[in-house]
Amino acid sequence: MLEVQHLIIGLVEPSRVQARIIQKVLESFGITRLEVFTTGQAALSYLRQQQAPDLIISALYLPDMTGTDLVYQMRDDENLRDLPYILISSETNPRYLDPIRQAGTIAILPKPFSPTQLKKALLTTLDILNADELRMTCDYVD
Repeated sequence: MLEVQHLIIGLVEPSRVQARIIQKVLESFGITRLEVFTTGQAALSYLRQQQAPDLIISALYLPDMTGTDLVYQMRDDENLRDLPYILISSETNPRYLDPIRQAGTIAILPKPFSPTQLKKALLTTLDILNADELRMTCDYVD
């Protein structure tokens, strides 16, 4: 079963400072496999060409699109459709957050977030990923 320190994460964050803060918190959980992207398009290109990470964490406002655009493009791609997604944003307006909720995000964390909030979102992601793994294992047992 997958554990927190084994997660491979794609981080889409245009701010170098914010990306470093998030990276430090992830490292405090033992996570070392992190790909950082400054634009949504760079993340999508990588995801479509490489083996996708276990999770995407993204800001809402990116230089070339919104986090909403990013998650919708992921959901429209058969290979990325089920990739877990966490939003980190200072936005509080439901008008901007509801579409991301409807796209099936794991969590929406505030900026600034606490390490506890991020850890809870990561554990929720693990629950989903491990449930999928268990389901596949059970399919072979039949």
